[in-house]
Amino acid sequence: MGFVPARRFAVPAVALTALAAITACAGGSEPGGKDEVAVLPVAAAVRDPVWSDGALFAPLEDGGRVARIDVGGRPRTTLSPPLEIGENIVVDRTVRDAVYVPQPARGRILMLGRGDLRPAGAFAAGPAPSSVDIDGGSRALLALSRDGATVTAVRLRGLRTLGTVPVHAGPHAELAGPMRGRALEFDLSGPRGIAGYRGEPGSVELQDRIDVPVHSSALDQIDVARSYVAEKGTDRLLAVGERPGGEKLEVLARARLGAPAEHVGTDDARVYAATTTRLVVFETDTFTGYEDERLEPVATIGFRAGLPGSLRTARLSGLAVGDERVYLTLSGHPHVLSIGKPEL
Repeated sequence: MGFVPARRFAVPAVALTALAAITACAGGSEPGGKDEVAVLPVAAAVRDPVWSDGALFAPLEDGGRVARIDVGGRPRTTLSPPLEIGENIVVDRTVRDAVYVPQPARGRILMLGRGDLRPAGAFAAGPAPSSVDIDGGSRALLALSRDGATVTAVRLRGLRTLGTVPVHAGPHAELAGPMRGRALEFDLSGPRGIAGYRGEPGSVELQDRIDVPVHSSALDQIDVARSYVAEKGTDRLLAVGERPGGEKLEVLARARLGAPAEHVGTDDARVYAATTTRLVVFETDTFTGYEDERLEPVATIGFRAGLPGSLRTARLSGLAVGDERVYLTLSGHPHVLSIGKPEL
């Protein structure tokens, strides 16, 4: 484990002025006073970050370790010991205050202490668990097998297996568990479309599916039946869910981004879609619905102008939504972009 101080520096003031002008022009709206872009040096290039109470947690891009990046005050990076890591990691503080790391070759989930990233135990979670998420309502860890054939649920309190569900989603599917709700439920999305599963432990079944090919997606934080989808091969962002009183998945609203979205994230009120050069922000409209079935952007933030050197063209490797800022990781570069959220 290592502690690496991270020096935080903002994009130069001249560049920020230009950025604000580009944002206002592209988005057609005033994004607010927090849309500055900062570059945070970290210990190594990371991917697929998740946010938890003031810190980012992410696998190193070259594999073998997990990083904790504390971004408040004087930022610093903490590294785990070398270990095997599957497709992603997940953090949960409701039961064990742990980082969960799938290890498909070992057929288990490794628990790391959230503070020091030291191994704190392990448990089985179905065949070759490779991708994980948390069903916040049922307090269960969900594990998708490496071949995308099954999802296994494990109750975090007591680490009791709740059952394994055959899903046949394929190796490129993304697994997502809702933040709330009483039933055991999860979504699977990928090139084959989106499928929603729900039920009591031992009787989880496919509820509905929709044939929309997905590149990246994120669940609504309030409405457990809604997700926001970057449609694969297009520049479209879609809101997919059930209409009031309905039980079928439908496309509820659409927006064109001008370029394909690489990553999508949400908080309680907003959707954040990152293309290669811009962060486009939408309201979720969870309770009011969408007028004319259109997602209307509330801000568009260009984040490349003013970045030093090769950071201007580096591929995005992940997105995490924090309390006040959105974080983008860059493939091959030990840096994280920190972008202020537009004012509500």
